[in-house]
Amino acid sequence: MTDDMTDSIDRKDPDALERILPGTEKLERIGIIADLCVALRGVNSEKVIEYGIQGLELLGSVEDKELESAILKELCWAKQCLGEYQAALDYGLRKLEIDDKDKSSALNIIGVTYWRMGKYDKALECYLKALNILEVSEDKPGIAPVLNNIGIIYNNMGDRKKALDYYNRSIKICEELELKKGLANSFNNAGNIYRKTGESKKALKYYKKALEIRENLNDKRGFSHTLTNIGTVYQDLKNFDKSLKYFLRSLKIEEETGDRLASVDTLLSISVIYASTDRLSKALEYVRRGFDFAEEIGVPDLKRDCCETFSTILEQKGNFREALEYHKKYKALNDEIFNEDSSSRINELQVQYETEKKEKEKEIYRLRNIELAEANEELKHALAEVTHLSGLLPICASCKKIRDDQGYWKQIESYVSEHSEAQFSHGLCPECMMMLYPDLIEHSESKGSCD
Repeated sequence: MTDDMTDSIDRKDPDALERILPGTEKLERIGIIADLCVALRGVNSEKVIEYGIQGLELLGSVEDKELESAILKELCWAKQCLGEYQAALDYGLRKLEIDDKDKSSALNIIGVTYWRMGKYDKALECYLKALNILEVSEDKPGIAPVLNNIGIIYNNMGDRKKALDYYNRSIKICEELELKKGLANSFNNAGNIYRKTGESKKALKYYKKALEIRENLNDKRGFSHTLTNIGTVYQDLKNFDKSLKYFLRSLKIEEETGDRLASVDTLLSISVIYASTDRLSKALEYVRRGFDFAEEIGVPDLKRDCCETFSTILEQKGNFREALEYHKKYKALNDEIFNEDSSSRINELQVQYETEKKEKEKEIYRLRNIELAEANEELKHALAEVTHLSGLLPICASCKKIRDDQGYWKQIESYVSEHSEAQFSHGLCPECMMMLYPDLIEHSESKGSCD
């Protein structure tokens, strides 16, 4: 296939990329596979993995770290969507190992993996390392998503004020740079905060902003997440019919994209809606589906939430013994997630980050002060070389001597020489010449001059 043909292809269109893939040379084929993985992200995770592994195999005999890093990134995201977190982590760590130029991107994606695994302290550690790298290089497009992700950690830890602060910082950068995807993420997450604080109108306002952007970007995965969040607001408002419509619409997209992690949350939400309307058999059907996924994925947060929902529905149904068993499981999992060591570690990491940030600021001020001191020295040196006279000088009306600061009277040429760079040579003006040497003047005038 000629370069002209491949150049005319829309690199964001998976169907077009798949059509040209068979007739390409090896290196070009790897590039198209990398583009395919990006185009299929959030659309078909299974295919991303299929193409990604194929791309890595082809790279076995071709050294191209940039392409390898791009494919590893997409494999990490795809494995996360399928809930295969250890595999996702392995791909993320491989990316970090080979990324000489872009370690912050690898740290961020590893942080997301740890967050989904419920390991908040490890996630925050990765995010803060990434943030430090990005702040030093003043990479605003890179800073925005990391700020958003730090907000997610604090939201999960129950610190909504700090979470909202990070989301708003991310929104500010995204609006300034017109980063649509990042803006949608932060709008969506800010909506989560307002929903949890009972500010339903504000929550819907932010969710609908996110939904519009995600629909325009054809971000199916993000779109389904926001549909779920809007459904939750209507659930809080007791508008169960409207809520269920949003949840079922979201679940359909999640099943299409293979986003099992999101599916668990949506299945639980649907279960709660059915329980709220006394359709308990339906409620148990959906919570069981969610619990099966959670068990398969093995994420403590999801298992905990399923156990809590199971316990509530079973209690509502009058099955108190089984409800108690699930409540005990819920309590154990919750304690495992929010143990004192984990909370202390997160606080320690935040303090460490703030300390490092202050140290960097101090170093910047120190260097600036050194530069300022050097500039002042240069200025003093320049001024010393260009000393000038100013102010009122006491001068004798008769002999024209000048009185200095110590009260001594000095000849005017002596004083001026001491207080400036001027030097004197002596001569006589015409008036003094006439007064002192009239004979010489007359002799000179009688000689005449030449034209």
